Amino acid sequence: MERIKSFIKGVRQEVDRVTWPDRKLVTKATISVIIFSLLIGVYLWLLDVGFTRMIHLLLSLRGS
Repeated sequence: MERIKSFIKGVRQEVDRVTWPDRKLVTKATISVIIFSLLIGVYLWLLDVGFTRMIHLLLSLRGS
């Protein structure tokens, strides 16, 4: 039981040392992540469309 109490006390001390970000920083970081995710998604979609068209072109050339 003492080990559990000691562990919880240590956890509380560590949490007190944490520097929590303010709302403005969290908002900026969240917007950055959303924009980056959208850009990566569009990039991957364009790659997918390009490869799909290349494969269709190659298959159509092979089939003729």
